Amino acid sequence: MGRNIVNMLVSSNFNLKSSLKNHKYFAKISNSGLFDEDFYNKKYDDVSGDPLTHYLTKGYREGKLPSLNFDPDFYLNTYPDVKQADLNPLFHYIAYGKSEGKLIQQAYAIRRKEEICETNLAFLSNYEFDEEPLVSIIILNRDGLNHLKRLFKDFDSKTNYSNYEIIVVDNASKDDSVKYLKSLDLPIKIIENDVNVSFSKGNNDAADIANGDYLLLLNNDIEPTYGWLNELVGTIVYNDVASVGAKLIFPFYYNTNRESSYRIQHSGDIFAERMYPCCLYAVNKSDSKLDIFDSSLTRNNLCIAVTGAVNLIDKKVYDELSGLDEEYVYGLEDVDFCLKLHKNGYKTLFAGNALLFHHESSTRVKSKSYFKNDKHNYSVFWNKWGQYLSKSLFIDKLHAKKFFTEKNLKITIINEDDSNLELISEISKDFNNLDFTVEIISDMGNHYIGNSADILLSFTDNYDLENIIARGDIVKVIVNNSDLSTDGYDIVVSLNDLNSNGKYNINIVDDFVSEFLEKLEIIIMDDYEF
Repeated sequence: MGRNIVNMLVSSNFNLKSSLKNHKYFAKISNSGLFDEDFYNKKYDDVSGDPLTHYLTKGYREGKLPSLNFDPDFYLNTYPDVKQADLNPLFHYIAYGKSEGKLIQQAYAIRRKEEICETNLAFLSNYEFDEEPLVSIIILNRDGLNHLKRLFKDFDSKTNYSNYEIIVVDNASKDDSVKYLKSLDLPIKIIENDVNVSFSKGNNDAADIANGDYLLLLNNDIEPTYGWLNELVGTIVYNDVASVGAKLIFPFYYNTNRESSYRIQHSGDIFAERMYPCCLYAVNKSDSKLDIFDSSLTRNNLCIAVTGAVNLIDKKVYDELSGLDEEYVYGLEDVDFCLKLHKNGYKTLFAGNALLFHHESSTRVKSKSYFKNDKHNYSVFWNKWGQYLSKSLFIDKLHAKKFFTEKNLKITIINEDDSNLELISEISKDFNNLDFTVEIISDMGNHYIGNSADILLSFTDNYDLENIIARGDIVKVIVNNSDLSTDGYDIVVSLNDLNSNGKYNINIVDDFVSEFLEKLEIIIMDDYEF
């Protein structure tokens, strides 16, 4: 009966009955157009031997897709008797279902993508311009031929915008990237480098020769949807902002990260806390499990930062701020630039209906050099922005602005005995009424404060500050209502008109919480060093 049946017997652990059935319909399945050998081999790197044999004997049990034209889950859910019998859905359809008139559907990956693209059309502004400003689209590339082919597929027809130029910075590609780019009927300039320059330098070099009124930083692993460029340009032109970011969606993942498929990847940034490396880092603003067409994600929102994967920037402002900081090596240069915008009074906007798919995982390889660069980049970033960020987040939390962060201010109170219980109870309630979080530690051996506490408010001098486990920018305050040692504390709060000898002093006359917060803000905004 030939090699196929032998392979099937071996692959199925010598299940003769199953192997005979699979062999009988092997050719029909192969010629049905519902099994794609190239797709199967490309998507599943654990497949060895003949791909169809693998699918018929093992792959279907592992949840593998035979192609994008057949959805096994749809078939099994529509016909539960097939599922209960533990049958291969594709085999059942070819052998019996097709002649019985059973329904099939394209794979979820295709259907959901079409739904997303069609739904987003309803939210597009379709801006009109008296005269379209020129946009210079800057793309960095290194051996990214497959990404470029996906990016430039129907590129012009998807933009809904005509006045643009493309500048590709090719970083010494060894594949046919440059040849492919030169074959495109698009307004492309190519900077051909002999070395792999950084993201910052590559974009700055391209900006130097750009003719546009606006610069668009665009990753090569982006897959556009219709109207994306029109939406970005209209958003920046008709709003008082210098920078606009896009809504980025994860693509469908066939192997790992399946749970991230078609989830939000980027909707603007906020900052989150951590202890190491100190102390704050940028994260996506919205919950990744939020529906991509949630009302909060289909409108334009001001934000502190957007990713450089898709970022439209006023070129005059880009030049004024000297572009991207070239001290970074592929990381944090986009956040750095957005903070420069904010510090200089410029605004950044998230355009909720400029939708693109970001095939991020395919370009990010976490090698030793990646972690080395990451450490270097964060050191540069924190030395440059640590004071500014810590101050900004503290004030943001103090007034619940929810711009830099969505976290509430947290106060950890240290108390050793019962003498201050009444006061601590009172101020804890008052802090809580302001939506601040309060935590009380009475065990002097408990040194774990955690990364979420912003203020350490101590009523004792017996707490070992040198061994606390907390963020490096926590504000350390001691309430000196007797004659306590204030060593190690940044701010000393005095009650009952006691004299204080701290670097920063707060005297409470009547209402502890309101007076403390008012005077603390003055100290923070003045010359306090985190």
